[in-house]
Amino acid sequence: MSDPISSPAGGMFDKLKGKAKQVVGSVTGNDDLKTEGTLQEKTSDAAREARGAEIRADQEQAEADVDAQLAENTIEAQRLQTEQEAAARQAQVEAEAERTEQQVKQQTAQREQAVEQQAAREQTAASQEQVSAAQDRAKAESDAARIEALAEQAKADAADLKDPDQGR
Repeated sequence: MSDPISSPAGGMFDKLKGKAKQVVGSVTGNDDLKTEGTLQEKTSDAAREARGAEIRADQEQAEADVDAQLAENTIEAQRLQTEQEAAARQAQVEAEAERTEQQVKQQTAQREQAVEQQAAREQTAASQEQVSAAQDRAKAESDAARIEALAEQAKADAADLKDPDQGR
């Protein structure tokens, strides 16, 4: 007898053999042959149904494998998207930090420049005050020297007035 599970043609052949035995058993009145034919036909049907169930199970397993792979792919895609979003957020945070740092540097430079300009203005004003003070002192010294000279002249004139003969 051929293996009905591994051979599809054998399964059909066994079924036909079983049918033939039933017919021969009925015609000859051999109940054992008829029963053997019925059993052979049922065995063939069961083997065919088992093959069908095995094929359906294999198909269902393949579909389940595809579904599992699809689920894994979906999870991996979500993980990659999350990583990309996190990287984008990190880049955005770093760019914002860089902009803030540049603004702070720029503001610091502007303040330092303003302080330097103020110091330069104050230095210029102090220098101008010193020049003005030096000019005032020079003028005062010149005026003092002129006044002293006038005073000496006035003393000499006064002395000449007191004693007109002494100066001659």
